[in-house]
Amino acid sequence: MKKISVFTFAAGVITLMACLPAMAQIKVTFAMTSSFYAGNAKLPAGTYTLRQMQDDPDAFNLQNSTGSHTVLLEGRPSSKTTSGNPVILFNKYGTDDYLEGVETSTGNSIDINPGVAERIAAKKATAQPHTVPTK
Repeated sequence: MKKISVFTFAAGVITLMACLPAMAQIKVTFAMTSSFYAGNAKLPAGTYTLRQMQDDPDAFNLQNSTGSHTVLLEGRPSSKTTSGNPVILFNKYGTDDYLEGVETSTGNSIDINPGVAERIAAKKATAQPHTVPTK
């Protein structure tokens, strides 16, 4: 068995850690003036932060600024071209808003999987897309 020095081990760990910031992690904050659906949850108006989970690139945590509402969402990389400015994408059916995705300025856009309520609403009406700016 070959022994490695503490210096060699430390250099390896530092090299691996240097790669971590290069991984694209999505984190955006936005404010909604009305309630909205995210996945299968209806959330109240407020300021929210959407974070991509580090251990699962298809999982996203959405939490309001007070920490009283948290939802785990499933998403996937989007093929949409970005407008250059980060925005939150919503679909409006009637009077209800449904979180649809995020367009980032870096091209790491995502689509959020629709919940049951949105699938039902989509059968009854046509989506009216709109955006909310990020903070």
